[in-house]
Amino acid sequence: MKVGRYAEATPDGIRDGNSLTGYRTAIRKLDAGDSDGDLFTGLRAISLIWEAERLGYFTPTGEQWAETWRWVVAALFIIEQRETYSTIEVKNEQGGTDTATIYAGEHGAIAVYPAAERFSLANHIEGLALEKYGAEAGYPLAVGIYKTMTEAIPGKGLRLSEQGRMALAMLHDGFIEMLNSEGVPDAPVKH
Repeated sequence: MKVGRYAEATPDGIRDGNSLTGYRTAIRKLDAGDSDGDLFTGLRAISLIWEAERLGYFTPTGEQWAETWRWVVAALFIIEQRETYSTIEVKNEQGGTDTATIYAGEHGAIAVYPAAERFSLANHIEGLALEKYGAEAGYPLAVGIYKTMTEAIPGKGLRLSEQGRMALAMLHDGFIEMLNSEGVPDAPVKH
């Protein structure tokens, strides 16, 4: 998805030069990983989606709100980890290499990826909220949790809040501890 510096929110979608992407499509593309290689482009897309909502151009569903906030939390975490621990090259399934961001915590270090972070957040936050309260109340609850995981810095934008940093550290440290004690789980068997 193309979202350059001069892209804008319009009643019809995100316009970037001659390109127009509808808001629902933009959210789907973000969730599918289209901007995982350039998180700042994704954050620009999110800001335009939120601006469109503010201007009355687009009314996101509860699920779409959760998807955008989940995307932001995962992106902020990856960006922060890159700045703190840097990146490494890891082998991919195609025999090449990918650049991976490192998370280092109490029990060791692991490579972290935007898509995996979103999956984990969706599972641990939205999954529990939806299971307990259903979609109507669960999505707003999940969005509220995601919002507490971020904080606005005047003139700079969003970053992880201390609460968000602690929650993500607990999640990753627990996973690393499980890997250290139990090893890598077997791949699911397809029947």
